[in-house]
Amino acid sequence: MSWTGLLSAVLLTSLFFLQGCGALRAPDFEVADAENLEEWQIEGRLRLRGEQGREDTWFTFTQINGSFDLALLPDAPVSEPGAVLRAEDMHGTALQLMARDQEARALGESIREQLPVHHLAYWLRGLPATPGAEMTHDAPGHIRAMRDAGWDIQYRDLMRVNNYMLPERMRMTRDGLRVDIDLVRAETGYLSSPCPRDFLPEGVATRDAEVSGDAGNADRDRVAELVPPDGSAPMPRWVDRHAFCAQLYKVHGKIPDPRVGLYGPDSMMWRLQAPMAPGGLGAGRALLLQNAHPWVTRGVDEHSVVRDDPLGRARRTFQHVFTIVYGSMPQVMGSANQVHAIHESIEGDMPYDAGAFKQGTEYRANEINAMIWVHATLWETLAKMYEQIKGTLTDEEKEQFYQESKLFAMVFGIPEDALPRTWPEFLAYNEAMWRSEQLTVTDATQQLRKDLFRAQSVWLIGPMWAQRISTAANLPEEVREKYEIKYGAWQKTHYFWIKNSARVASFVLPGRLENNPFHHEAHARLEGERPGFYQRWMIRTLMGQERLVN
Repeated sequence: MSWTGLLSAVLLTSLFFLQGCGALRAPDFEVADAENLEEWQIEGRLRLRGEQGREDTWFTFTQINGSFDLALLPDAPVSEPGAVLRAEDMHGTALQLMARDQEARALGESIREQLPVHHLAYWLRGLPATPGAEMTHDAPGHIRAMRDAGWDIQYRDLMRVNNYMLPERMRMTRDGLRVDIDLVRAETGYLSSPCPRDFLPEGVATRDAEVSGDAGNADRDRVAELVPPDGSAPMPRWVDRHAFCAQLYKVHGKIPDPRVGLYGPDSMMWRLQAPMAPGGLGAGRALLLQNAHPWVTRGVDEHSVVRDDPLGRARRTFQHVFTIVYGSMPQVMGSANQVHAIHESIEGDMPYDAGAFKQGTEYRANEINAMIWVHATLWETLAKMYEQIKGTLTDEEKEQFYQESKLFAMVFGIPEDALPRTWPEFLAYNEAMWRSEQLTVTDATQQLRKDLFRAQSVWLIGPMWAQRISTAANLPEEVREKYEIKYGAWQKTHYFWIKNSARVASFVLPGRLENNPFHHEAHARLEGERPGFYQRWMIRTLMGQERLVN
């Protein structure tokens, strides 16, 4: 088996195990109508050749509702625009030019004079700009050529961006003029606002106080609120649509650069998430900690297809997890809205007593305490496994990592004020949960564990065995005993070799192979480039699409 095949198997196993958001079966992919895009943006490079000479520039085309900007960036794909062509009405004729200097103004005037810029709002999406356009398609939604307004337009290659298929390369010709356009990446929504148009930002402060409680009491014991000392379940706190949008507005205001997203290259989140081994070896631990919460088990039993389609569900889940960690802000907001909508449909009543949760009590996926627990299992596990494979983190690094993780929680609607304040308090919360009656292993939980640890193909027998050993080694003793998982000399010996083999591989492998492909894709986005062929192949292998966060 090749290194790439082995890495694919390991990462697929990781995706198989980690869960948290994509609980419902997603429909088969259908190409959405690009004409319905109200907010979208495309970045690329434009090369114009004609009698007036040559122009070569990077550009960004942004449309929000009926207005658009064509920003020309002659210096670099990620830089301040040299000139901007702006239209308040994409159906009108007025095209305002703003430029930083005479050279940039000359570039803008040349583009405005030679190109039908208003028509680009359609052609860049593979749509006709006039009623008389003639179009040729390879398949529905897959345009090959168009003749429109006297221009011959050839399309080569398409890129999938969310549910849309957009052109990746175009050649436009007319009367001796040739324009080659390479489209590098696109955004398909959430450029102007993280929430629906009917959301009222002025209501954020009042509603957020209702959700998060007494925000002014800095001395209150958050661990006791989340894990009541008397063994009872915490008071349910639901996240409705308004409260969810309140958190998105807070997050949106904290991010200085929409292209970078929630984190960025200097963040601890990107550093810990990059290597595949820590997340892969810790995946089973995080999963079993989550499933020990009766609401999670019940939600999977009633609403998930994980037992029928575990790898498909893993793909759908991690399309959201990796998008939120590595995506641009429009991508983060789009994914967060989709996850919240999925979670809204996951609710019901407990059919039996399960630890602190009594028969007949209501459960919902969009409940703050349960979401905090799922959130905690992911990041406490990642930090633990990173230290085992890559080396010890300082207290300052752990604190920075935890504070960054709060942004991830907030995009799911969890108020920052509801979370433990510091890394030590976060660890105290985890340890209290391990001992509490909120975690209990029912017959349904045990059956789910057996189903999830069953290898779905011959290629996964080895990785799944390693996953079982790693899970037994790293589960807290209290939770391991609840699952009745053995961890004796045999398991300890095998985990010694598994862990140290992962350490050696992490040391030997170059970053191109050790780090996950979404990490590389995000770096390419920051540089205004497409990810490399190998990374696109890896993303397609793992996610069924060539792009996720670029």
